[in-house]
Amino acid sequence: MAICLVLLAFVSLVGNTSAESTEGGPKDDASSQLKVAYPTPDYVVKCDTTKGPFRIHVVEDWAPLGASRFREMVESGFYNDGVAFFRVVTNFLVQYGISSNVSITEKWGKVPPLRDDVVAETPKFKRGYVSFAGGGPNSRTTQTFITFSDSTHLGHAPWETPFGYVTLLDMKNVIDKLFSGYGDMVDFGGTAPDQGRLRREGGEYIKTEFPDIDLIEKCVIARKFRAKDLIVKAEEKLGRFWSVVLVFSGAMALLALISIAARLAMKSGGQNKRD
Repeated sequence: MAICLVLLAFVSLVGNTSAESTEGGPKDDASSQLKVAYPTPDYVVKCDTTKGPFRIHVVEDWAPLGASRFREMVESGFYNDGVAFFRVVTNFLVQYGISSNVSITEKWGKVPPLRDDVVAETPKFKRGYVSFAGGGPNSRTTQTFITFSDSTHLGHAPWETPFGYVTLLDMKNVIDKLFSGYGDMVDFGGTAPDQGRLRREGGEYIKTEFPDIDLIEKCVIARKFRAKDLIVKAEEKLGRFWSVVLVFSGAMALLALISIAARLAMKSGGQNKRD
């Protein structure tokens, strides 16, 4: 009976685990308000940066066109040649979306801008929300931004529609640590890179004149992997009998570890009483 229970627990554990965890999202005991602000995503994108990895949790219903364009960019490798966080304004936002590879910038410059997303209700911007940047109706291209804090200023224009969010944990561990010394764009009193030169000169411009800027190094779709996928693959490779043996062996190994841990705990408790 114990082995059967452990086997069920093992399968359940694997079934609820994905290859790319969404660790850092709202906890089970979080308020309903927090869960509404940071809902279960349709898919997750993992991005490696010079400050470490973070994840973008995409909610397609928020902005179907924006979510689709973002996925297209990720799958095409847009972010894999280096994308600078060229505008980092403390307590406001961080903006990025111009490739260090000039040929990629030129290629995407020929893609028509996105139409504005028409949704029933645009979510109010919260800390960690991700949105395409725009400069007027139907103007979104490749630039996106992440909000450092809740904002009542953003989201009033139809082209400012969030399509996902960065978890609060990833905000704290990565996004908040991005170099912000260059600040805002020159027009707003900062010393951030000129976007025109960044498009024309690419990564060499950043490397030469803004050496402290952080960059995205790579973004990929995080693939979820569940128990049923494991069983199907095992059956394909080994056949049903050996796939069952494999899962059962894993359960037995887990049972052995639990037994060892229990014995160590009992031994430790006995020593404490003698002391």
